[in-house]
Amino acid sequence: MDLVKDNVVYMDEANLNILPEATVLEAAKKMRDKKLSALIVAGGGQNLGIITETDLSRKIVAEELNPKETKVKFIMAKPIVTIESDSSMMSAFLKMGSHNIRHVAVTEDELVMGILTISDFVNYYTKKFGKK
Repeated sequence: MDLVKDNVVYMDEANLNILPEATVLEAAKKMRDKKLSALIVAGGGQNLGIITETDLSRKIVAEELNPKETKVKFIMAKPIVTIESDSSMMSAFLKMGSHNIRHVAVTEDELVMGILTISDFVNYYTKKFGKK
């Protein structure tokens, strides 16, 4: 239970990724439909960046950009911060804190298998230290 792999939802590539040429509107709809707060931007066999709900609000809404026209590649964060699935939750938490981020990509053999979110930490620590 104290390992990242025990606290992340693993997803197949089709659900986790979006192409860099996709519009921000497509990304937002995919996040909504899949109930995700982030997507990995991937293309050409490489993980290029990550797009999060925060990117949508700060880089699109606050800047008054058109989500139907703006491509994901222009607002994605890069490089992607990753952690191996057999790392401890504390290591992941510290990594997120040191990078000031709310999402970290979980990898196995350098392949992204899921995204660990700040909500996952809330659930983890609630289960670990919550009232029984």
